[in-house]
Amino acid sequence: MSPQPIAGRRAVALSATTIGIGLVGDTLLYAVLPLYHAEFGIGLVMVGVLLSLNRWVRLVGNTLVAAMGERFGPRRLMIVAAVGSAISTTIYGTGAGEAWQMLARALWGLSFAALNLGSLAFAVSDKANAGARVGLGRAIIGLYQVAALIGGTLLVVAIGPLAAFLALGVATLLALVSALLLPELPAEASGQRGFSLPRPGRLDIWGFLLGFSGDGVFLLTLAFLLRDSVTAVPAVVAAALVLSLRPICEATTGPLGGWLADRIGARGVTVATALVMIAGYLAIAGGVDLAGSILVTLARGLFSTLIPVMVLERSEGRYLASQATFSTWRDFGAAVGPLTAPFLFLNVPQAPLFAGLAAVLAVGLWFCVARR
Repeated sequence: MSPQPIAGRRAVALSATTIGIGLVGDTLLYAVLPLYHAEFGIGLVMVGVLLSLNRWVRLVGNTLVAAMGERFGPRRLMIVAAVGSAISTTIYGTGAGEAWQMLARALWGLSFAALNLGSLAFAVSDKANAGARVGLGRAIIGLYQVAALIGGTLLVVAIGPLAAFLALGVATLLALVSALLLPELPAEASGQRGFSLPRPGRLDIWGFLLGFSGDGVFLLTLAFLLRDSVTAVPAVVAAALVLSLRPICEATTGPLGGWLADRIGARGVTVATALVMIAGYLAIAGGVDLAGSILVTLARGLFSTLIPVMVLERSEGRYLASQATFSTWRDFGAAVGPLTAPFLFLNVPQAPLFAGLAAVLAVGLWFCVARR
Protein backbone atom coordinates (compact mmCIF):
# COMPACT_ATOMS: atom_id res chain seq x y z
CA MET A 1 0.00 0.00 0.00
CA SER A 2 1.32 3.48 -0.85
CA PRO A 3 1.93 5.92 2.00
CA GLN A 4 -0.68 8.55 2.76
CA PRO A 5 -0.08 11.78 0.79
CA ILE A 6 1.32 13.88 3.67
CA ALA A 7 3.53 11.08 5.01
CA GLY A 8 4.54 10.32 1.45
CA ARG A 9 5.69 13.87 0.76
CA ARG A 10 7.60 13.89 4.04
CA ALA A 11 9.37 10.68 3.06
CA VAL A 12 10.25 12.13 -0.35
CA ALA A 13 11.61 15.28 1.29
CA LEU A 14 13.68 13.30 3.81
CA SER A 15 15.11 10.97 1.16
CA ALA A 16 15.95 13.93 -1.10
CA THR A 17 17.60 15.70 1.83
CA THR A 18 19.68 12.61 2.52
CA ILE A 19 21.05 12.38 -1.00
CA GLY A 20 21.29 16.18 -1.34
CA ILE A 21 23.56 16.45 1.70
CA GLY A 22 25.49 13.38 0.63
CA LEU A 23 26.12 14.96 -2.80
CA VAL A 24 27.76 18.12 -1.43
CA GLY A 25 31.32 16.79 -1.48
CA ASP A 26 31.05 15.24 -4.94
CA THR A 27 29.41 18.33 -6.45
CA LEU A 28 32.13 20.63 -5.14
CA LEU A 29 34.92 18.26 -6.14
CA TYR A 30 34.20 18.73 -9.86
CA ALA A 31 34.75 22.47 -9.51
CA VAL A 32 37.75 22.33 -7.15
CA LEU A 33 39.86 19.29 -8.02
CA PRO A 34 41.16 20.44 -11.43
CA LEU A 35 42.47 23.68 -9.92
CA TYR A 36 43.81 22.34 -6.60
CA HIS A 37 44.90 18.83 -7.56
CA ALA A 38 48.34 19.26 -6.01
CA GLU A 39 46.82 20.01 -2.60
CA PHE A 40 44.88 16.75 -2.85
CA GLY A 41 48.12 14.84 -3.40
CA ILE A 42 47.46 13.83 -7.01
CA GLY A 43 48.84 14.71 -10.43
CA LEU A 44 46.89 16.40 -13.19
CA VAL A 45 46.56 13.15 -15.14
CA MET A 46 44.72 11.59 -12.20
CA VAL A 47 42.03 14.28 -12.16
CA GLY A 48 40.05 12.75 -15.02
CA VAL A 49 40.55 9.26 -13.61
CA LEU A 50 39.21 10.24 -10.19
CA LEU A 51 36.25 12.18 -11.56
CA SER A 52 35.16 9.18 -13.64
CA LEU A 53 36.11 6.39 -11.21
CA ASN A 54 32.85 6.54 -9.28
CA ARG A 55 30.99 5.94 -12.54
CA TRP A 56 33.03 2.83 -13.31
CA VAL A 57 32.36 1.52 -9.80
CA ARG A 58 28.63 2.03 -10.32
CA LEU A 59 28.66 -0.16 -13.42
CA VAL A 60 28.92 -3.09 -11.01
CA GLY A 61 27.50 -1.33 -7.97
CA ASN A 62 24.08 -0.37 -9.38
CA THR A 63 22.98 -3.98 -9.81
CA LEU A 64 24.43 -5.12 -6.48
CA VAL A 65 22.90 -2.19 -4.63
CA ALA A 66 19.49 -2.81 -6.23
CA ALA A 67 19.62 -6.44 -5.08
CA MET A 68 20.43 -5.27 -1.54
CA GLY A 69 17.62 -2.72 -1.66
CA GLU A 70 15.14 -5.38 -2.74
CA ARG A 71 16.22 -7.56 0.18
CA PHE A 72 16.64 -5.03 3.00
CA GLY A 73 14.51 -2.09 1.87
CA PRO A 74 15.39 1.46 0.74
CA ARG A 75 15.60 2.92 4.27
CA ARG A 76 18.45 0.68 5.42
CA LEU A 77 20.15 1.19 2.08
CA MET A 78 20.16 4.96 2.55
CA ILE A 79 21.34 4.81 6.17
CA VAL A 80 24.48 2.89 5.19
CA ALA A 81 25.05 5.11 2.15
CA ALA A 82 24.77 8.29 4.24
CA VAL A 83 27.68 7.08 6.36
CA GLY A 84 29.65 6.24 3.22
CA SER A 85 29.13 9.71 1.77
CA ALA A 86 30.44 11.36 4.96
CA ILE A 87 33.53 9.13 4.99
CA SER A 88 34.33 9.75 1.31
CA THR A 89 33.97 13.54 1.65
CA THR A 90 36.25 13.51 4.70
CA ILE A 91 38.92 11.47 2.86
CA TYR A 92 38.97 14.12 0.10
CA GLY A 93 40.06 16.63 2.74
CA THR A 94 42.95 14.56 4.06
CA GLY A 95 45.07 15.08 0.94
CA ALA A 96 46.37 11.55 1.53
CA GLY A 97 47.39 10.83 -2.07
CA GLU A 98 46.14 8.90 -5.06
CA ALA A 99 45.36 5.54 -3.42
CA TRP A 100 43.17 7.07 -0.69
CA GLN A 101 41.46 9.42 -3.13
CA MET A 102 40.66 6.47 -5.40
CA LEU A 103 39.26 4.60 -2.40
CA ALA A 104 37.10 7.62 -1.54
CA ARG A 105 35.76 7.85 -5.10
CA ALA A 106 34.98 4.12 -5.16
CA LEU A 107 33.16 4.41 -1.81
CA TRP A 108 31.23 7.41 -3.12
CA GLY A 109 30.25 5.50 -6.26
CA LEU A 110 28.58 2.78 -4.19
CA SER A 111 27.09 5.32 -1.79
CA PHE A 112 25.56 7.37 -4.59
CA ALA A 113 24.09 4.26 -6.23
CA ALA A 114 22.36 3.43 -2.95
CA LEU A 115 21.22 7.00 -2.25
CA ASN A 116 19.91 7.46 -5.78
CA LEU A 117 17.99 4.18 -5.97
CA GLY A 118 16.67 4.56 -2.44
CA SER A 119 15.42 8.12 -2.95
CA LEU A 120 13.74 7.18 -6.24
CA ALA A 121 12.03 4.22 -4.57
CA PHE A 122 10.42 6.59 -2.04
CA ALA A 123 9.44 9.00 -4.82
CA VAL A 124 7.70 6.42 -7.02
CA SER A 125 6.02 4.52 -4.17
CA ASP A 126 2.88 6.50 -5.09
CA LYS A 127 2.74 5.55 -8.77
CA ALA A 128 -0.13 7.84 -9.72
CA ASN A 129 1.81 10.93 -8.61
CA ALA A 130 5.32 9.64 -9.32
CA GLY A 131 6.23 12.53 -11.63
CA ALA A 132 5.30 15.22 -9.13
CA ARG A 133 7.05 13.38 -6.31
CA VAL A 134 10.24 12.84 -8.34
CA GLY A 135 10.10 16.52 -9.29
CA LEU A 136 9.80 17.52 -5.62
CA GLY A 137 12.76 15.33 -4.72
CA ARG A 138 14.91 16.67 -7.56
CA ALA A 139 14.03 20.23 -6.55
CA ILE A 140 15.31 19.63 -3.01
CA ILE A 141 18.45 17.91 -4.28
CA GLY A 142 19.06 20.79 -6.69
CA LEU A 143 18.98 23.33 -3.86
CA TYR A 144 21.70 21.43 -2.00
CA GLN A 145 23.84 21.25 -5.14
CA VAL A 146 23.54 24.98 -5.78
CA ALA A 147 24.52 25.61 -2.17
CA ALA A 148 27.51 23.28 -2.61
CA LEU A 149 28.72 25.08 -5.73
CA ILE A 150 28.31 28.60 -4.31
CA GLY A 151 28.84 28.20 -0.57
CA GLY A 152 31.45 25.49 -0.97
CA THR A 153 33.51 27.57 -3.36
CA LEU A 154 33.45 30.50 -0.93
CA LEU A 155 34.54 28.14 1.85
CA VAL A 156 37.45 26.91 -0.26
CA VAL A 157 38.56 30.49 -0.89
CA ALA A 158 38.29 31.32 2.82
CA ILE A 159 40.01 28.32 4.44
CA GLY A 160 41.55 26.31 1.60
CA PRO A 161 40.35 23.18 -0.22
CA LEU A 162 41.47 20.52 2.26
CA ALA A 163 40.05 22.26 5.33
CA ALA A 164 36.84 22.93 3.41
CA PHE A 165 36.33 19.25 2.59
CA LEU A 166 37.13 18.19 6.15
CA ALA A 167 34.46 20.59 7.39
CA LEU A 168 32.00 19.36 4.78
CA GLY A 169 32.76 15.77 5.75
CA VAL A 170 31.54 16.50 9.27
CA ALA A 171 28.52 18.41 7.95
CA THR A 172 27.63 15.48 5.66
CA LEU A 173 26.83 13.42 8.78
CA LEU A 174 23.53 15.33 8.77
CA ALA A 175 22.56 13.00 5.92
CA LEU A 176 22.58 10.17 8.44
CA VAL A 177 20.10 12.07 10.63
CA SER A 178 17.62 12.50 7.80
CA ALA A 179 18.09 8.85 6.73
CA LEU A 180 17.28 7.63 10.24
CA LEU A 181 14.03 9.64 10.15
CA LEU A 182 12.84 7.85 7.00
CA PRO A 183 9.87 5.50 7.33
CA GLU A 184 10.16 1.86 6.37
CA LEU A 185 9.22 1.07 2.77
CA PRO A 186 8.32 -2.53 1.92
CA ALA A 187 11.14 -4.33 0.16
CA GLU A 188 10.46 -5.59 -3.34
CA ALA A 189 10.38 -9.30 -4.04
CA SER A 190 13.77 -10.07 -5.50
CA GLY A 191 14.27 -12.52 -8.31
CA GLN A 192 17.97 -11.71 -8.61
CA ARG A 193 21.01 -12.95 -6.73
CA GLY A 194 24.37 -11.23 -6.83
CA PHE A 195 25.78 -9.38 -9.80
CA SER A 196 24.67 -9.75 -13.39
CA LEU A 197 25.45 -7.42 -16.26
CA PRO A 198 22.04 -6.08 -17.23
CA ARG A 199 21.01 -6.37 -20.86
CA PRO A 200 20.05 -2.95 -22.24
CA GLY A 201 16.57 -2.15 -23.47
CA ARG A 202 15.82 0.81 -25.71
CA LEU A 203 15.55 3.24 -22.81
CA ASP A 204 18.87 1.99 -21.41
CA ILE A 205 20.57 2.67 -24.77
CA TRP A 206 19.16 6.20 -24.57
CA GLY A 207 20.69 6.45 -21.10
CA PHE A 208 24.09 5.48 -22.50
CA LEU A 209 23.83 8.20 -25.17
CA LEU A 210 22.86 10.78 -22.54
CA GLY A 211 25.74 9.75 -20.31
CA PHE A 212 28.33 9.73 -23.08
CA SER A 213 27.36 13.06 -24.64
CA GLY A 214 25.98 15.15 -21.78
CA ASP A 215 27.75 13.79 -18.70
CA GLY A 216 30.93 12.90 -20.59
CA VAL A 217 32.04 14.85 -23.66
CA PHE A 218 30.04 18.02 -22.94
CA LEU A 219 30.85 18.22 -19.22
CA LEU A 220 34.58 17.67 -19.71
CA THR A 221 34.88 20.24 -22.52
CA LEU A 222 32.62 22.92 -21.03
CA ALA A 223 35.42 25.11 -19.65
CA PHE A 224 37.21 25.06 -23.01
CA LEU A 225 34.00 25.94 -24.85
CA LEU A 226 33.46 29.00 -22.65
CA ARG A 227 37.09 30.12 -22.54
CA ASP A 228 36.69 32.45 -25.50
CA SER A 229 32.93 33.02 -25.26
CA VAL A 230 32.93 34.49 -21.75
CA THR A 231 35.75 36.90 -20.97
CA ALA A 232 34.29 38.86 -18.04
CA VAL A 233 35.23 36.08 -15.58
CA PRO A 234 37.74 33.23 -15.67
CA ALA A 235 36.67 30.20 -17.69
CA VAL A 236 36.46 27.98 -14.63
CA VAL A 237 34.05 30.44 -12.99
CA ALA A 238 31.95 30.62 -16.15
CA ALA A 239 31.87 26.83 -16.30
CA ALA A 240 30.78 26.62 -12.65
CA LEU A 241 28.01 29.17 -13.25
CA VAL A 242 26.71 27.23 -16.25
CA LEU A 243 26.93 23.94 -14.33
CA SER A 244 24.88 25.47 -11.54
CA LEU A 245 22.04 25.89 -14.04
CA ARG A 246 21.38 22.16 -13.90
CA PRO A 247 20.52 22.02 -10.18
CA ILE A 248 18.74 25.37 -10.50
CA CYS A 249 16.70 23.85 -13.32
CA GLU A 250 15.94 20.79 -11.19
CA ALA A 251 14.88 23.02 -8.30
CA THR A 252 12.63 25.28 -10.39
CA THR A 253 11.32 23.34 -13.38
CA GLY A 254 11.68 19.77 -12.05
CA PRO A 255 8.29 19.85 -10.27
CA LEU A 256 6.65 21.25 -13.42
CA GLY A 257 8.23 18.56 -15.59
CA GLY A 258 7.09 15.90 -13.13
CA TRP A 259 3.54 17.30 -13.09
CA LEU A 260 3.43 17.29 -16.90
CA ALA A 261 4.76 13.73 -16.96
CA ASP A 262 1.90 12.65 -14.66
CA ARG A 263 -0.71 14.44 -16.77
CA ILE A 264 0.36 13.84 -20.38
CA GLY A 265 2.96 11.09 -20.01
CA ALA A 266 6.70 11.21 -19.57
CA ARG A 267 7.45 10.12 -23.12
CA GLY A 268 6.11 13.27 -24.80
CA VAL A 269 7.84 15.61 -22.38
CA THR A 270 11.08 13.63 -22.76
CA VAL A 271 10.94 13.94 -26.56
CA ALA A 272 10.52 17.71 -26.29
CA THR A 273 13.38 17.96 -23.79
CA ALA A 274 15.64 15.85 -26.01
CA LEU A 275 14.94 18.19 -28.93
CA VAL A 276 16.14 21.09 -26.75
CA MET A 277 19.37 19.21 -26.02
CA ILE A 278 19.90 18.47 -29.71
CA ALA A 279 19.33 22.15 -30.51
CA GLY A 280 21.95 23.00 -27.90
CA TYR A 281 24.53 20.74 -29.53
CA LEU A 282 23.75 22.23 -32.94
CA ALA A 283 24.19 25.74 -31.50
CA ILE A 284 27.63 24.77 -30.13
CA ALA A 285 28.50 23.26 -33.51
CA GLY A 286 27.56 26.62 -35.05
CA GLY A 287 29.84 28.52 -32.69
CA VAL A 288 27.13 29.83 -30.34
CA ASP A 289 28.83 28.24 -27.34
CA LEU A 290 27.20 30.03 -24.40
CA ALA A 291 23.58 29.72 -25.56
CA GLY A 292 24.13 26.13 -26.67
CA SER A 293 25.74 25.19 -23.36
CA ILE A 294 22.81 26.65 -21.44
CA LEU A 295 20.29 24.67 -23.52
CA VAL A 296 22.19 21.41 -23.00
CA THR A 297 22.52 22.04 -19.26
CA LEU A 298 18.83 22.86 -18.83
CA ALA A 299 17.83 19.71 -20.72
CA ARG A 300 20.15 17.59 -18.57
CA GLY A 301 18.42 18.99 -15.50
CA LEU A 302 14.93 18.12 -16.74
CA PHE A 303 15.99 14.57 -17.62
CA SER A 304 16.76 13.96 -13.95
CA THR A 305 13.02 14.23 -13.27
CA LEU A 306 11.64 12.67 -16.45
CA ILE A 307 13.75 9.54 -16.78
CA PRO A 308 12.79 7.92 -13.44
CA VAL A 309 9.12 8.31 -14.40
CA MET A 310 9.74 6.73 -17.81
CA VAL A 311 11.53 3.84 -16.11
CA LEU A 312 8.51 3.38 -13.84
CA GLU A 313 6.14 3.38 -16.83
CA ARG A 314 8.19 0.70 -18.60
CA SER A 315 9.12 -1.44 -15.59
CA GLU A 316 7.30 -4.68 -14.89
CA GLY A 317 6.93 -4.53 -11.14
CA ARG A 318 10.60 -4.44 -10.06
CA TYR A 319 11.37 -0.73 -10.12
CA LEU A 320 14.71 -0.86 -8.31
CA ALA A 321 16.08 -3.43 -10.76
CA SER A 322 14.79 -1.45 -13.78
CA GLN A 323 16.22 1.83 -12.50
CA ALA A 324 19.52 0.10 -11.71
CA THR A 325 19.76 -1.17 -15.29
CA PHE A 326 19.14 2.31 -16.69
CA SER A 327 21.62 3.88 -14.25
CA THR A 328 24.26 1.28 -15.15
CA TRP A 329 24.10 2.08 -18.85
CA ARG A 330 24.00 5.83 -18.26
CA ASP A 331 26.98 5.49 -15.94
CA PHE A 332 28.75 3.44 -18.61
CA GLY A 333 28.31 6.29 -21.08
CA ALA A 334 29.35 8.85 -18.48
CA ALA A 335 32.47 6.80 -17.68
CA VAL A 336 33.53 6.36 -21.31
CA GLY A 337 32.86 10.02 -22.13
CA PRO A 338 35.54 11.59 -19.90
CA LEU A 339 38.17 9.17 -21.20
CA THR A 340 37.43 9.93 -24.86
CA ALA A 341 36.58 13.64 -24.52
CA PRO A 342 40.19 14.95 -24.48
CA PHE A 343 41.08 12.97 -27.61
CA LEU A 344 37.88 14.00 -29.42
CA PHE A 345 38.16 17.67 -28.47
CA LEU A 346 41.81 17.91 -29.49
CA ASN A 347 41.51 15.96 -32.75
CA VAL A 348 38.00 16.67 -34.05
CA PRO A 349 36.97 20.25 -34.88
CA GLN A 350 34.21 21.66 -32.71
CA ALA A 351 31.60 21.89 -35.48
CA PRO A 352 31.66 18.25 -36.65
CA LEU A 353 32.13 16.97 -33.09
CA PHE A 354 28.97 18.54 -31.69
CA ALA A 355 27.03 18.12 -34.93
CA GLY A 356 27.87 14.43 -34.64
CA LEU A 357 26.64 14.33 -31.05
CA ALA A 358 23.39 15.98 -32.17
CA ALA A 359 22.97 13.45 -34.98
CA VAL A 360 23.60 10.48 -32.69
CA LEU A 361 21.11 11.82 -30.14
CA ALA A 362 18.51 12.42 -32.86
CA VAL A 363 18.78 8.82 -34.07
CA GLY A 364 18.70 7.56 -30.49
CA LEU A 365 15.66 9.73 -29.72
CA TRP A 366 13.69 8.18 -32.56
CA PHE A 367 14.80 4.61 -31.88
CA CYS A 368 14.75 4.58 -28.08
CA VAL A 369 12.11 7.10 -26.97
CA ALA A 370 9.82 8.52 -29.66
CA ARG A 371 8.55 5.29 -31.23
CA ARG A 372 6.37 3.02 -29.15
